[in-house]
Amino acid sequence: MLSISTSWFDQNKQPIGEWLKRVKKIGYNAVELSYKVTQDQLDEAIGVLEKLDMKVSSIHNFCPTPNDGDSVRHISNYYRLSSLEEEERLSAVKWTKIAIDTAVIVSAKVVIIHAGTLDFEDERSPKLFQLFIDGQVETPEFNIERKRILNARNDKKGPYIEALNKSLDEVTTYARVKGIIIGMETRYYPIEIPNFEEIGYFLNQYDKQVMGYWHDVGHAEINGRLGVISHQKFLDTYRERLIGVHLHGVKGRRDHLAPFEGDMNLKQYLPYFMDPVIRVVESKNFADEELIQQAVKKLS
Repeated sequence: MLSISTSWFDQNKQPIGEWLKRVKKIGYNAVELSYKVTQDQLDEAIGVLEKLDMKVSSIHNFCPTPNDGDSVRHISNYYRLSSLEEEERLSAVKWTKIAIDTAVIVSAKVVIIHAGTLDFEDERSPKLFQLFIDGQVETPEFNIERKRILNARNDKKGPYIEALNKSLDEVTTYARVKGIIIGMETRYYPIEIPNFEEIGYFLNQYDKQVMGYWHDVGHAEINGRLGVISHQKFLDTYRERLIGVHLHGVKGRRDHLAPFEGDMNLKQYLPYFMDPVIRVVESKNFADEELIQQAVKKLS
């Protein structure tokens, strides 16, 4: 099974039903329904998927998109399971349970989560990434800024990990009853949760019947390029708990290109992603359709 995420869906160009017919035509036999799918789109998709005989490989939290109004954040982090604000944390738990219900409805087995972030400064680490863009990775200034961020993260993470533990206890209890596995995804920015060590920490809290590791090739690659932890080490360390992967291309610091596009050698990691690992192409809607189609052959 090769799946494609609705991250490649552009709702301004066509209805989701037409998009599903399009991806079926170019060779994908499954989809991942992501956080950008509204309730109305989900209802439409369910009927079309049945007619097309397409599977749903996975659900990406939150799905459907929460209908609580516009979010001040990117919708992938509409609510945070790690929030120190109890009202937000409870909302994140509520909508994650709704995503689990969605998975049950469409016969998916995995719900992928963004576990959270620390809030002590801009999570996007603008100075660090600007130095990276400027080619300053090997400079003392870059090393000092990276060390500052990682040290501050370590000093301040306690309450956020505690809040996340509380959320995950509730979420996994619900998921276990429903027969759904929670996929703990690799993160992109240095102060997001989990970092490399925390993946192991959370996996050790929960058995494989209810939690697994979801690898994102772009996020892991950026960790390596920033000198935080190598891409390879994620896979070597957590391969026994690996349940799925987001596949896309990377160029510089930009990810979610079409698979094999850019300057990352995706081929070297493909041996890790054999059955039963769920493979999902997670390119954004700016990715070229021809390259998305070529990825089917390269990944077959």
